[in-house]
Amino acid sequence: MSILRQQEQKEGRVARVPFSGPRLRLQLSDVDRKKFEDEGFVPHWFNEQDGRIQRAQGGGYVFVTPDEVPSLGHGVIHQGSTDTDSKVSLIVSRGEPIIRAYLMKIRKEFYDEDQAAKEANNALVDEALALGGDRGSDLENEYRPK
Repeated sequence: MSILRQQEQKEGRVARVPFSGPRLRLQLSDVDRKKFEDEGFVPHWFNEQDGRIQRAQGGGYVFVTPDEVPSLGHGVIHQGSTDTDSKVSLIVSRGEPIIRAYLMKIRKEFYDEDQAAKEANNALVDEALALGGDRGSDLENEYRPK
């Protein structure tokens, strides 16, 4: 972000994204992200394939409604929408099959628990790679930290 934009935000002016400025399709504005953070949630997009939506719901994620993310804009949220419910979704792949992504949110404490579990598993993998020899990989070109 440019120095001018940072100064505008500090002065309380509305932060804007230039029409021709770079922005990812699924990117939320800083204001929307801060709102989720202040309410104790973490947003995440899930593709509707391989049961991901159902697994996310089982893990504590809930659907985000359009009024929670004004930065995406009404036209983007409802473009090509076949949903009758008020869920935020976008088509992310028009191949076969068509894939739709849904914006969901989870309580921050659940998100932190999930990240800690993931990191614990990653630490075990890192440890096995670092050990090498008879306690780890028996590959000729095994990983050896310097």
